[in-house]
Amino acid sequence: MKQRLKNWIPHSLKLQIKLLQRYLADQKKNYNYPKEYRSENIGEYSVKLRQAIKNGSFHDNKIHNLKVVGNKIHNLIIHPNEVFSFWKMIGKPSAKNNFKEGRNLINNTISSDFGGGICQFSSILYYLALQSGLKILERYPHSMDIYKEEERFTPLGSDCTVVYGYKDLQIQNSFPFPVQFKCEIHDDELHLSLISPEEVILNDIEFKYHEIEKGVWVETVSNSRTLFKNFYIRL
Repeated sequence: MKQRLKNWIPHSLKLQIKLLQRYLADQKKNYNYPKEYRSENIGEYSVKLRQAIKNGSFHDNKIHNLKVVGNKIHNLIIHPNEVFSFWKMIGKPSAKNNFKEGRNLINNTISSDFGGGICQFSSILYYLALQSGLKILERYPHSMDIYKEEERFTPLGSDCTVVYGYKDLQIQNSFPFPVQFKCEIHDDELHLSLISPEEVILNDIEFKYHEIEKGVWVETVSNSRTLFKNFYIRL
């Protein structure tokens, strides 16, 4: 009966309920969110990641969507204890907000929707946070591994899916100094840098895999300490 009721509720109403729940939860947490942008680098130290943008369906739209996200993240400064929220920075992925249709993976199903492809941006942000030691408050892995090894742009386990209203990426600056995001989006590569006035000592990140019949368990290990264990379905 409960499941039937859920199926009966329109998606738009479910989304509004989720957004209200998030708003109320955020009020209790009382986080400070970054608002400052600065074109000049705030420090001389830099941690940089590069990822290939693979050719595939909706490739041009994906590049467009990544650039929309990049424009909202480039030059952003996160002060000590401030919390970066992907969706608070990016807003709803809609045509009104200049997003185009792209490939999505939701509920173990590959489909298309506005903003498709931007999970590559949330994934590189998450991977950079892992390596640099920023505090990860909220992150969700994809439910399914849809790539062959030669198709991957990042190791399995370093991904981060985002679903507006439902799944966010939230990262807190736990350093006593500010950090700054810089990004570049090319037709075949995505670049993301973390700029800081003091040196950031990188963590040693390792992904350990345990294959079973229906998928693979991935253990994320940082400096010999287990951070996460996630399961991915395989086709």
